[in-house]
This record gives sequence, structure tokens and C-alpha cells, in this order.
Amino acid sequence: MRKNSETKKPNVKLYLTFAVVVLVIFGVYRIIVSAIEQGNIPSVCYDVMMWVYLILSGAGFIAVVVLNRGLSSSTPTADELPQSWDFVKKQKYLDDAAKRRRIAKRILIPTVAFIFVFIFEIIELYYIPAILGWFENYGT
Repeated sequence: MRKNSETKKPNVKLYLTFAVVVLVIFGVYRIIVSAIEQGNIPSVCYDVMMWVYLILSGAGFIAVVVLNRGLSSSTPTADELPQSWDFVKKQKYLDDAAKRRRIAKRILIPTVAFIFVFIFEIIELYYIPAILGWFENYGT
């Protein structure tokens, strides 16, 4: 358990990076949707964009799972590694695990942004019209 003096500081750089990536990915999505609604580009571009976003989010998720060697959130310590390994092999494994975690964290940011677009799309297509329909029916 942490003491009050040992509280972890928020990673502001990570949060800002995440915000920028979400804004870019969501911005591209909204620009394409607006262009389709205005008739500037054909509606097939929407289908292509959603499939690309789906493939990228799936590939990102698979990459994160592979890089983390599963869904575990903890890295093993040197004592938990096989006793038959020498110190060099254990250190190499631990260094590789740290490198994989850094890469996985970078891949996770756009993956979550793509998933955010899908969540927004579901809310926009299904829930908002349903809620507005409830209010219209309530007034009559």
C-alpha cells in the first residue's frame, strides 16, 4: 500500500498524446461522414473507412496481446523465471519484456481511439434516435 507521500503522478505526456490521437482519428471519421452527408464523396467511402478502422483496431488489439505475452499486467521478476536460466538469459528476457511493454503501450493508444469511434457510432446510430423517439412519444 502506498503512503500519501508516494502517490503516483499522472503521466501528462501520455494523456496529451492519447487526446491528440483520439482527436485525429475521430476527426478523420467526422470529416468523411460530413463529406458523405453533403454528397462530396460517395457513400462507399464510409464502408471502406469503417472496415479499415475495424481491421486496424483488431490488429492493434492482437499486437498488444502478443507483445504483452497475454493479458497479464505484471512482468515476472528474475526469481520467478526458470532456475535453469543463467543471469544473462534472465536479464535479456526482462529487458525484452520492458521493451515489449513500451511498444504495446504505444500501440494501445490508437487502438483505444479506434474503439472509441465504434462506440460513438453505435451510440449515434442506435441510442440517440431511440432516446429522441422516447421524448417525441412522451410529448404526445
